[in-house]
Amino acid sequence: MYFNTLKNRWMGQLDLGQDLAGRRVRPTVSGRTRTEVRAKLDALRAQHEAGHDVAERSTTFADLARQFFNRGLTAELSENTREEYRGIVDRHLLPALGNRKVVALRPDDIEDVLQAMAAHGYSARTMSLTVNMARRILRFGERRGVVIRNVAAIVEPVHGPVRTRGSITPDEARALLAAARSHRLAGLFIVSLLLGLRPGEAAGLQWDAVDLDSTPPTLTVETSLRRTAGKTLSLTKPKTASSWRTLALPPDCVTALEDQKRFQEQEQLAAGEKWSNPDRLVFTTNVGSPLHPSNVRRALQIVATKAGLGHMHPHLLRHAAASLMSDAGVRLEDIADTLGHRSVTITADIYRHPINATRTGHLDAMTALTGGEDHKMSTTNDVDGLEP
Repeated sequence: MYFNTLKNRWMGQLDLGQDLAGRRVRPTVSGRTRTEVRAKLDALRAQHEAGHDVAERSTTFADLARQFFNRGLTAELSENTREEYRGIVDRHLLPALGNRKVVALRPDDIEDVLQAMAAHGYSARTMSLTVNMARRILRFGERRGVVIRNVAAIVEPVHGPVRTRGSITPDEARALLAAARSHRLAGLFIVSLLLGLRPGEAAGLQWDAVDLDSTPPTLTVETSLRRTAGKTLSLTKPKTASSWRTLALPPDCVTALEDQKRFQEQEQLAAGEKWSNPDRLVFTTNVGSPLHPSNVRRALQIVATKAGLGHMHPHLLRHAAASLMSDAGVRLEDIADTLGHRSVTITADIYRHPINATRTGHLDAMTALTGGEDHKMSTTNDVDGLEP
């Protein structure tokens, strides 16, 4: 321990011996008095004895975040989710905390980030995601001995405006369905809206999961098409037990899937040797390959514009399904089961047990929406197509 006249502070070093490269490991602390420095050295020694890497006291939040994205996420995580995580960290955490050493972070630092977000009008969901990402990154550091205390664990998100996701009225839904019937992806849009499937669930639906001969006809959600870290499309299993579900089909879904089967057979004949659909996907490009999410988005926007509606995203069909079922008087529990939610409120971390093996609570509402009419999908050559 010695007094640094240039800094006008007492300095102390903890000798931890040599690292694997033979270098002396001597983390340094400073303080205004000898007593303060001695207390810091004692705390540092206790942390070292508890297994913490006290030599890595220079690690910044940006350093730790970079390691988290390189090593802290599972390989099965979809590319969309990775991008959402990176967006949250890049926009809200790194500007304020990036250069801060993780050993010096305090709960106030996280709370300051949330207060700034609230002042700019960010939603409660976005602030909740932000504090959750801070917790996960610091928890990652805890497991590696770099972080002594996860200061984000005790921080609660600031209350912000709850933004309701856009939806459509029953009349707009009917207009959308009418406009979709001449599109080559009509079946995908009809099934997505009437069953509230996630975009990946609809694009990853396989013929082996569809039973049009049962009473009632059903489809089983057991796969999802997702982009992996390598930007490739692959079929994955549902994330949760509640996502794996069997749904009874409204008449319009049955008609759409029957039409889709005939339409796909025609496309396969037209494609000849170019056709490849080894996973027996229900909805594909015109050569049998999986549908890219960006192409589905563009196709839906074409249909929405034709129906006289504004901007529309495939996930909006799912939210619209929930809203339309709720407006029709379907119980919230049945809506949660139909959509494959873990609970009646997405934010509550309480899992439900399915009431029936096959969910039927949505049937009457979604059949009434379309009048149960036996519409046929156009299979002419003048439909809106997608590039392979």
